[in-house]
Amino acid sequence: MKITLLAILSMISTAALSAVNPTILYVGDSHSYGKLGVTIEKNLSTISDRIILEASCGATPSTWLGNNKFEKTVCGFWKKDGKEEVRSQEHQTPKFADELAKYRPDVTIVQLGTNIAVNAPKSATKSIVAMMNAIESEDSICIWIGPPDANSKVVTRERLKETNALLSELAKANKCFYIDSLKLTSFPANNKEGIHYPPSLSAEWGGKVSLELLKILGSDH
Repeated sequence: MKITLLAILSMISTAALSAVNPTILYVGDSHSYGKLGVTIEKNLSTISDRIILEASCGATPSTWLGNNKFEKTVCGFWKKDGKEEVRSQEHQTPKFADELAKYRPDVTIVQLGTNIAVNAPKSATKSIVAMMNAIESEDSICIWIGPPDANSKVVTRERLKETNALLSELAKANKCFYIDSLKLTSFPANNKEGIHYPPSLSAEWGGKVSLELLKILGSDH
C-alpha cells in the first residue's frame, strides 16, 4: 500500500502533539488582521495556550523575509501573544527568521496568498520556498493557508487559481501541509469590496480553516 508524504506527516504531527501543549506561531496578511485571525486564534486556543499571532496588511512572503521595501505596513498590524496584544495602523513587519528563532514553534502557520496574486505568482516562488525551508530547519510543522476567493480586477480569479496551484505544489515539495481556501470560500456577489470579506463571512472562513487545522494537528475531536 502506498503511503503519501502528507499521510506520514499527519501521523507524525498527531503523535508529536497529542501529549503536549504546542507553541504555535501564526503569520499572515490583512485577512488575519480581521475576523479570520481572531476566529482561528480562538479555536487553536483549545489545544494550546502558547499562540503567537502576527498579521501585517499587504504582506507577501518577501515582506516577512525582509526582502522588499514594503516591510513597514501602513494599513494595519496586529500581534497577539497570550495576554499581550498590539494593534496599530503603521508598524514594521517582523522578520520571519527572527520570530522563528525567538519562539521556536512546534507548529508554524502561514496565511499568505492574496497579495502574491497581485503580480505573476511564480515570481514569489523563491520567497515561498525560503519560508517553508526556514520552518523545516526549525523542526516545526509547516501549515500554509492559501488565498480565498475574490472579485477584483487586480487580484483576478485566474491569478488566484495560479497562486493556489503554485502554493499547493510547493507545499507538497517542501513538507508543508496546505489548506486550499478557494474550496472554502465564495466571494459575495453583492459586496463592492473586491478582496476583503465582511466580518461574518471572514469568521465563517476562519471556522472552516480551523477545522482543517485541528484535523492536521490530530485534535479534531
